[in-house]
Parts: sequence; structure tokens; C-alpha cells
Amino acid sequence: MALVPVFLKAEGALVVVVGAGPVGTKKALEWAEAGACVRVVAPEATVELLEAARDRRLEHRARAFEAADLDGAFFVVAATNDSRVQAAVAEVGRSRGLFVNAIDDLPNATAYAASTLRRAPFTVAIASGGEAPALTRLLREVLESALPAETWIARARELRKRWKAAGTPMDARFPELLAEFAARSLDRS
Repeated sequence: MALVPVFLKAEGALVVVVGAGPVGTKKALEWAEAGACVRVVAPEATVELLEAARDRRLEHRARAFEAADLDGAFFVVAATNDSRVQAAVAEVGRSRGLFVNAIDDLPNATAYAASTLRRAPFTVAIASGGEAPALTRLLREVLESALPAETWIARARELRKRWKAAGTPMDARFPELLAEFAARSLDRS
């Protein structure tokens, strides 16, 4: 299966999450943190999700899923452990041209979430198309330990500014960057 990796700007977009257990809660809060308007549909919810709804960080509809819940949606997450609900959410989502991230449910998914590492200004995402989520997490953690320290990022910004001011060609920049960071990694700074 060929996948196209994409980073979505979700600010102000409606994301519907069906299911409010631990996984649905995590997904809903991630989308809310990204600035999406989040609607969660689930008869029961975690305490954390109920607190987020009470704080108006997201909307919680405490009932079973209905097709109308996807009205105006930009993206859909099906995060239940009920295969019939997962299939219904996916069917309605697909009929409306929406991508559906069906958690741990490959046949109903048209979008797959990645294990994500954020360390400004970097966002690194690793995905296995839903086939090996534990391994994608492990790889993310390995990358997390390899990402440069904040001082490296500041130095990279300084170098870029100098190169731009001096008109240094792009192909001449990388060797200097590599030498700079090789020296820094030996110093552990």
C-alpha cells in the first residue's frame, strides 16, 4: 500500500472523534491542541475528556454515533472497540469524501496517524500504515534521542543567516553544517 505523508493545518477545522476511551481522548486532545474544533461522540468518556469538554476545549455529544455528527467535518477519527460502529463511521465518512483514521482497524481506515515527535522547529512523523504501531513508536523514540539540542538549532539558524547574507550557494552549505555539528557532537554541546 502506497501512502502519501501529509501534515495538515487543522486550525478552525471540524474534526470528529467517535469514541472517548483513552485512545479517543488522546486523539481528540491532539487535534484540539492543533487548533481544530473537535466534536467527540461517545455515550461514555474518560474524566480527562469530560474536563476538556467542561473547559470548552472540545464538544462532547454523550450518545451513540449518528451520520449527522459528520456534518461539516474536515477529518474523522473512529476510535471505538466496536467493529460495527467503526464500519458505520468509515462508511459515512467515505460517502462524504472524508478521510477516516480508524484506530487499529485497517479495513476501515483511509488515513493513518503517525507517531509524532515535536521539537521546534522540527516535526518528525513515522507511520507504518497501521501495520506496526509499536515499532513506529520505538523508532520515534530513537529519533527523539538523536535530534539535536536547542543550541544546535540556534547555531543552524546563525549559519543560515550568515550564508544568506554572504550569498553562499546551497550546495556549499551542507559540508560546513556537517563539519560544525561533527565538532559539536565530539564536545557534547
